[in-house]
Amino acid sequence: MPRSTRFLKVQYRASARLAAAFVALMLAGSGFSASAETRPSILEQGEYVARASGCMSCHGEDLSGGYQVETPMGTIVASNISPSREYGIGGYDRDDLAAVLRRGVSPDRRLYPAMPYASYRGMTDADIDALFVWLQDQPPVEEAPLHQTDLPFPFNIRTGVIAWNALFLGSRELPTPDDPVLRRGAYLVDHLGHCGECHTPRSDFFAMQDDRYLAGAEIDGWLAPNLTSDPVSGIGAWSDQDLIDYLSTGQAGNIVQAAGPMAEFVRHGTSHLDDDDLVAMVAYLRTIPAIDTRDQDIPLIVPAAEREDSRHHYGQIREELRVAMARTDLTEAERLFVGHCAACHGVTGQGQPQAFYPPLVQNAALRRADSRNLVQVLLHGVPAGKLYRMPAMPGFADELSNDEIAMLANYTRATFGGRQDSDLTAGDVIRILAPDDAMPTPLRILQVAAWIGLVGLFVIVSLLIWWLVRRRRHKRQEA
Repeated sequence: MPRSTRFLKVQYRASARLAAAFVALMLAGSGFSASAETRPSILEQGEYVARASGCMSCHGEDLSGGYQVETPMGTIVASNISPSREYGIGGYDRDDLAAVLRRGVSPDRRLYPAMPYASYRGMTDADIDALFVWLQDQPPVEEAPLHQTDLPFPFNIRTGVIAWNALFLGSRELPTPDDPVLRRGAYLVDHLGHCGECHTPRSDFFAMQDDRYLAGAEIDGWLAPNLTSDPVSGIGAWSDQDLIDYLSTGQAGNIVQAAGPMAEFVRHGTSHLDDDDLVAMVAYLRTIPAIDTRDQDIPLIVPAAEREDSRHHYGQIREELRVAMARTDLTEAERLFVGHCAACHGVTGQGQPQAFYPPLVQNAALRRADSRNLVQVLLHGVPAGKLYRMPAMPGFADELSNDEIAMLANYTRATFGGRQDSDLTAGDVIRILAPDDAMPTPLRILQVAAWIGLVGLFVIVSLLIWWLVRRRRHKRQEA
């Protein structure tokens, strides 16, 4: 893969060698040490592990944290993992980091499983060593994230995570291929890349359902799609090059583009991986047994041989717009499309691939039966710089009504997406805009039981105090 199609990698600081002695002193008490001669390679490996693990996707390029993960219990906020001693992990030693990654236990608290330690627990000692060196070598950010995790009782009592770990942390049985390429791919997908954390359905207790591993799930109002080898609802019809292009640039064949949380993971993570690792990931994904999620009725991606040529000639879009805007017979849906989309994507949906405006014809976002990702993009747009060379797309949440968003989605899906019809309504848009975040019944029962137990404990303690006071008074009267 030509490097010109990749994001520019973060440059290592010139002071890396000068920091060697300092970092070595920090590591001395943990049993890990590295010579000054090996430190540059360890720093390189450490950043590579951080990229492959998606650290910056949640904690930011400066490691200051702040990303908010919506869960049935409430919002969990990614913490500061810079080497600040007051706000970050500057006081950690290497074994502290290993405990966080493998057991979700930090020196001062337990972490919620929104931090993917259920997957990270498979990380090798060498990768943890290198990651620790790199993390401690970064500039400290001397402030806490703007928001903090604040869950309702009893989920705000972090010791309750002990029970979750006992029930779910040690029960996973993931493939362990013998082939070295597949084994490397499994390590990247299952552990470092923690793909299953988003793409695997979860139980009511937030545990991954490994019998439906990588079959797709919802995260933060976005669809994390099926990654199994099913040819219709999964990635079975994707070519290896499509998958490699998607992981390295966030787009494939001009008909698939990453958005939402996946765009963040590509930008900060997989776009920085070596070609051999991308090949290994794709090879391993091919071995995941197909799971038909039965929500997709047409292949998501059109085979390369059947894709339309999306090239356009100079001035074509301007001329087509002039003709379309002069028409008096446009339907309401056509009027919306011409007025809000055609200037970038063309009246006929051919896009401007040379300028990185994607075509709509045969676009995967329009072919998908589950329309939530399309609606999310129409509502909120895509900021500039989200993906390599991709221009900004404005969102229309403040400009169009929910009825108009639904109409626009229906028009594009049926006109360019190869779907026979589309019947989204304003109600569907509202549900996507504000997804049902009701707590599952088992968790609600647990919460009610905790409150009942707390009230019962208060009553018992109150009765005990009353009895002791009454007994003491009675003794005084007898004396």
